[in-house]
Amino acid sequence: MQIALLSVVAIFGIALRFWNLGHWSFWIDEVFTVRDAQNLSLNNWQSIPNPIPYLAVKLSILIAGNSEWGSRLIPCIVGIVSLLAVFGFGRTLFNWQVGLLSSAFVACSSWHLFWSQNARYPVFTFLFAVLTAWFFYLSLERDSTLLTIAALACCLCLILSHILSVVIVPALAAYAIICLLENSNRKRWINLLIFFIPFAMPVFALAFPEVRGYLFSGWGRNEWQRSPLYIVLTLVQGVSVPIAVTAFFGFVATPFNKSTRFLLCYAGIPLALFLVASQFQNVAGYYLFWTTSAYFIFAAVACEQMWKAIEGRAGSILGILVPCVLVVTLLSQDYLYFKIENGGRPKWREAFAAIQTEKHPNDKVVLSEPEMGKYYLPELSPIYIGELLDDKKGFERQWENSGRDRLWFVVDVASFNVFDANENVRSWIRQRGHLVQTFPAFSRAKDRTIHIYLLE
Repeated sequence: MQIALLSVVAIFGIALRFWNLGHWSFWIDEVFTVRDAQNLSLNNWQSIPNPIPYLAVKLSILIAGNSEWGSRLIPCIVGIVSLLAVFGFGRTLFNWQVGLLSSAFVACSSWHLFWSQNARYPVFTFLFAVLTAWFFYLSLERDSTLLTIAALACCLCLILSHILSVVIVPALAAYAIICLLENSNRKRWINLLIFFIPFAMPVFALAFPEVRGYLFSGWGRNEWQRSPLYIVLTLVQGVSVPIAVTAFFGFVATPFNKSTRFLLCYAGIPLALFLVASQFQNVAGYYLFWTTSAYFIFAAVACEQMWKAIEGRAGSILGILVPCVLVVTLLSQDYLYFKIENGGRPKWREAFAAIQTEKHPNDKVVLSEPEMGKYYLPELSPIYIGELLDDKKGFERQWENSGRDRLWFVVDVASFNVFDANENVRSWIRQRGHLVQTFPAFSRAKDRTIHIYLLE
């Protein structure tokens, strides 16, 4: 019965993740990943701190072609495999009913769906984090060296998928200390040393300024104003408010046993570290996407606890009704994802296709993300909008001296709202050019519309 029910969940998850896989346009971070993956070689792989997603995307392109669908094929498969991993993780921590429910919640999650249909790293961190946690928990339960080595291998893959996922190490260390206080034996100490020594050694390298500069230069200061509240709300919105609330009650209602303590360390310690780090570094809530399996498992535990707590027919009805309401809520978000939100992406491909039909050979395109222009419209010279931001008069003078070449302006509202909050640049564009076409898109409470203007 477990296999049959899990098969239903898996088939549904597969159908959702392959639906419209190649329909959505790339967004800017995907283009960066695809470009770097295409250029990846034995000579330059050391320069990429997160090589696993790039290797996967490169392989995906070689297998399925250089397109949106081809680039996302392997990430999509990884997302599907993670549904099965969540089932095993939940079943080990609690029972097969919790594993099945949590897997079903993940299968219906629009956030997990988005990253499964994305040529980016988060879905890789999700899978490797679940496998790391699953094997690590089992290794302590069974004092198994083989499972410890498996957990170490998965944890290394997790960190090589996104370097900031290293915060899972202190989370696992906290749980390991709790287990040692309960039962300390020679085999357990050896296994824990096998797991943690490889992570302890690089810490000494932080004494060198070059290493510290390399680690932190790529993340920059918190120029996007990502506050602790922003990080928390990102997680709540990502897993959905009903799941977040149910997960909270699941944590409160569940006895504080080993499984509960493990999930609390797994999700809580990385979150606490990120909330502190957000005061200094540019860290985003979706960097913690890999911890969300804990929220779905706690939500499943809450449903099971409700079933047990309320006896009789009313309890049975409520025990069925609550998970059904959660699934329907998640499916309603999937409906928005497919029908209204354009897969959570701006319509870059459609915008450049509109320019393609009317462009002249000497035209230039001005946009906030030049890499998008290089990918979708390489025949036109891209100009970074920063030149206009720095000196509007100088930009106009340069345009006049060039013989008034036709300029296409690609105004993506989400980016412009950050650096052009007072709309001075957009007013300049509207006064001198005319609107050619608009490509509306709204997702995750953000306006991702793209306007195309022509200045001639």
